[in-house]
Amino acid sequence: MSHRKYSARVFTRAGMLCPHCRAKFEHPEESCSHCEFDLSVCEKAFPFSPPPLTPIIDPSGLVPAGLNEDLAKATQKLRKRFPKIEISFCFVRLQPGVATQEFAFWLHNSAPHADETRAWHLLVVGDFTSGQLALSAGYGLEPYIKNDLWEAALQELAACIADEEWKEGLNGFVADARTLLTAAWNLAEQRRLKNHRKLETHRTRDGQSERPESSEGDEKSDPERSNTEELAKS
Repeated sequence: MSHRKYSARVFTRAGMLCPHCRAKFEHPEESCSHCEFDLSVCEKAFPFSPPPLTPIIDPSGLVPAGLNEDLAKATQKLRKRFPKIEISFCFVRLQPGVATQEFAFWLHNSAPHADETRAWHLLVVGDFTSGQLALSAGYGLEPYIKNDLWEAALQELAACIADEEWKEGLNGFVADARTLLTAAWNLAEQRRLKNHRKLETHRTRDGQSERPESSEGDEKSDPERSNTEELAKS
């Protein structure tokens, strides 16, 4: 089994989505330029203190006991490959009419103890009232997740929960996340290498290829390359 770690900087870009109107945008914004949705809207809708983003968030006692240990093992495999990434599952009964995606957005952004690692945190919220699952990703990770590719993983999780196969569902989703993120990294790495070859070709044409390929200057100008080389040694 490979324990190679993957750089979080080179996933393929998709696009961020507004939790309310689902409009796409390329960079983090304080509010949606289409519907003006922002965190303050959620803070009014959920006027209570959010819980920390622990591996399993279960304020209403909906999840069977004893799942944390098994989930920790599955998450450990994910983090061996992607050390920056954390994952949490939250199961609640929201009031009728409350959008699961908006609750997930609020919890992800308002939970205590936030630091730079929150940017690489995945949160799955399951609402037993609406029967919906929502995936919320930190701003560092969100641009690199293609929602259509993750839909099958969410549907499989939903089916397992419906059959009360909690252990299989949670562990299976973490395994699917590892597979999907690995595929995204591999695709992006191929694109990075392709772009690097194009850059070297242009340098050669312009007479700028005299410096050694592995010089310290090259590593500083191409942090993704030096980072990938370091990961290959681990």
